[in-house]
Amino acid sequence: MVRLWKRLCRPSAEDWTAYLKRHGGFHRLGDNCFIMPDSVFTDPYLTSIGNNVWIVGAWVACHDGSAVMAGNALGKKFDTVAPVILHNDVFIGRGAIILPGVSIGPRAIVGAGAVVGKDVPPDTIVAGNPARKVRGFAEHAAKLSARTEGYPWKLLIESREGGYDPMIEPELRHMRVAYFFPED
Repeated sequence: MVRLWKRLCRPSAEDWTAYLKRHGGFHRLGDNCFIMPDSVFTDPYLTSIGNNVWIVGAWVACHDGSAVMAGNALGKKFDTVAPVILHNDVFIGRGAIILPGVSIGPRAIVGAGAVVGKDVPPDTIVAGNPARKVRGFAEHAAKLSARTEGYPWKLLIESREGGYDPMIEPELRHMRVAYFFPED
């Protein structure tokens, strides 16, 4: 029924995260998380997710399926599993792949499409394949702050509750379109 619900009702990330919290079988799934319904967790019971973690359509793997193939080829039995730990205040971008045994530190950001095979230290932004450090969290926050200061809708952003506020969204969209497409 879950597949049907996802296909027909297209649950929001909030609804999907609430479902996962109740029925997902995670080792831990913290509070204030945002998980897009197209995210994949191969072994939720080996996945620990802290508070304020955003996963935007990523693949999180806690096992290496090639072990079974290699075992079959050699007439042996192999198993290769390891937990994935996403600490508090982590963002995982669209299409990122998190490999078994990886720990992503607090206040870390994984860029879209990154392939993460090694631990990501706290306060670090990584991107690429393989994922490499792009900058620190403080530098990233400073860039976000500078960018926000330059937008004419800065006061709207400061007044909203959370990351999305339906009460101000129409005005915010109008201001953004006027700013980015002034000739229209």
